[in-house]
Amino acid sequence: MHVLHRLIEPIEQATPHWPEKTTARVRSTLLRRVHHEQLPYWAWDEQTWINLAKEAGRGSDLGYRGLVVAIANALGLHRRLHHHVNVLQVPVAELVFGVEPVQAAITDVVDTLRSWDASKHTVTGQIPAALSDLLLVTGTARLEDIAEEDVRALAQQYPKSNRRSGLIKVSRVLAHKGIITQPLHNNDAQRGPRADTLATVPPQWLAWAQRWRQLSTHEPGTVRGMFSVILIAGRWAAEKHPEALEPCLWTRDIAAEYVADTLHAVHGQWAGHNRNTSKKGQPLSAVGKVQRIDSLRAFFLDLIDWEWIKPKFDPRKVLAGPLSVRAQIGPNPRIIDEVSWAKLMAAGLTLNIEDVNEYGTPRAKAASDGRRSYYPIEMVRALVGVWLFAGCRIDEIRRLDVDCIQRDEGRDEQTGEPFPICLLRVPQNKTTGEFTKPVDPIVGQLVEAWQHVRPPQPDIEDRKTGQRRQFLFCVRGQLIGRSYLNDTVLPALCRKAGIPETDSRGALTSHRARSTIATQLLNAPEPLSIVDLKEWLGHKHFSSTRHYAAILQRKLTSAYKKADYFARNVRTIQVLIDRESILTGAATSGEQPWKYYDLGDGYCTYDFFAKCPHRLACARCPFYLPKESSAGRLLEVKDGVENMLERLDLTDDERTALEGDRDALAGLANRLAKVPTPAGPTPEELGTDRAFIALTAVQNSITGAKP
Repeated sequence: MHVLHRLIEPIEQATPHWPEKTTARVRSTLLRRVHHEQLPYWAWDEQTWINLAKEAGRGSDLGYRGLVVAIANALGLHRRLHHHVNVLQVPVAELVFGVEPVQAAITDVVDTLRSWDASKHTVTGQIPAALSDLLLVTGTARLEDIAEEDVRALAQQYPKSNRRSGLIKVSRVLAHKGIITQPLHNNDAQRGPRADTLATVPPQWLAWAQRWRQLSTHEPGTVRGMFSVILIAGRWAAEKHPEALEPCLWTRDIAAEYVADTLHAVHGQWAGHNRNTSKKGQPLSAVGKVQRIDSLRAFFLDLIDWEWIKPKFDPRKVLAGPLSVRAQIGPNPRIIDEVSWAKLMAAGLTLNIEDVNEYGTPRAKAASDGRRSYYPIEMVRALVGVWLFAGCRIDEIRRLDVDCIQRDEGRDEQTGEPFPICLLRVPQNKTTGEFTKPVDPIVGQLVEAWQHVRPPQPDIEDRKTGQRRQFLFCVRGQLIGRSYLNDTVLPALCRKAGIPETDSRGALTSHRARSTIATQLLNAPEPLSIVDLKEWLGHKHFSSTRHYAAILQRKLTSAYKKADYFARNVRTIQVLIDRESILTGAATSGEQPWKYYDLGDGYCTYDFFAKCPHRLACARCPFYLPKESSAGRLLEVKDGVENMLERLDLTDDERTALEGDRDALAGLANRLAKVPTPAGPTPEELGTDRAFIALTAVQNSITGAKP
């Protein structure tokens, strides 16, 4: 009897809230199995319990199967038996912990999610089973006793399923209550490099790379990009220098060889597993080459700074990359053309629920009293407004504070009329801290319309600052999806606007709006200066701003025209050509000139007038022919004389003289007083240094000169 009591007492203690008839049924089943196995039930392995549950539930008696699973859990022997036996997990959890504790936990989680605007259909369909599963695994019905590692371990069993979605929602509530530190994410299972990618890297090199990754303080995206390049260098070393599979073994020659090979590398070479094979075998772009070289240089510099290795070469010099490759990389803003941008703006400002994809299962759509989108349409409109007018990065848009809009009033400097000012507070980005920028008031209107209907949301940790705060674009306890704008909103806007989703510069993306807005601000009739534009974009360096804004061709053409470069530096002078002198051979023999440059009061007969230093301050050398002379008067009435124009390229002194007054021309003449004329003597020797041709006469014969 003592042995039988040892077998029965734990069952009685584990099932105080069970009906006596149910307890007796389970007790009899376990005792018969103990006799069959000749082992007490606490010594059974998991498979024995599974076999017992399946045998007990043969036919349609799934409730009896659940009893076996429940007693195994209640006894604390096997917490995951329900994963291997087809049972309803909510009833099993109620058997283990009692109906009231389980329903209280489910109600707590469901009510919290519903307050965040989570779908009633989704919540009631996912939460009870997911939470019951979690309670059974952790062995408690108290949410406060759930451990974070149990939540994450259970989620790993469900890579893609409604159960995983339910667990993610439960984790948001637990994080909100402070029970766990971080909620689960949809892509937790996909984060980090793939196992088959790491398997192609030498273990020694991989160990260094992973150690560096754990301690690097770069942005997460930067670390991911650099890490993949560091692995490429490891695969290259395995192929070319198997004797140097650790950074500490690299020499200057090995590093130089790596740079040389990178300059001739192709896509996919040493890259390991890569899902994108569209460019495989094609030469790397200049950007790709520089990234491979710069990332490895930064890796070696970190290792040296952290005193992990002793330098055998200077990475700044050896892993610098040739200037000829860097010269190929320059600002190339991928702006959206004005017509398409105008259509996108019109579509965005008139966006309605019919323009976005309908959300919900067929049953949910049938039960709904109207069309639903995945996110509230007010939030989508606010998102589009910020994207169209604020010029923010997608990360900045997603991380905007719920109270990011500030209102003010300004007054027109000329009329004194008041006008509204709308300021947008932009969160800390990758280069600068939080700052405020002016935006169109319509942004404030759209944001405030969303704020008016936005349901309460939990505080979420900002990945940049680590602080928990309220975000503007947050619903159902999570930030708006990173790809939602590109994958859902932009295609909807393009459909509404009647434009393709790609152009000559590639796909229309959220980030191209930033370049487009920056370029328009730089090319406006009253443009922002490059300094103001830098501040508005939130850039730390002017070089970054140059990559986002371009001076449009028409703006550049207009500015060039206003600069009047040609008119300021080039003039034309009237030339008379004596055809008779040419035909008779008199010009060839030197008996008489054949080309006469009109200087106003006279002509210059020097054939190479354009090269004469005295052309705009004529010293009246023997090549000068006064118009009042007999030869000059004869030229005016002579037949066979043709008028032509010849271009003159001005020097700085000549342009200054033309744009100045007589004193400026006198200064030019004084500087030329001792310069020989084409005839040989200087103006000083000719005694004409104070009798040069008046500037007005020169201006009269040179078109384009200012009066």
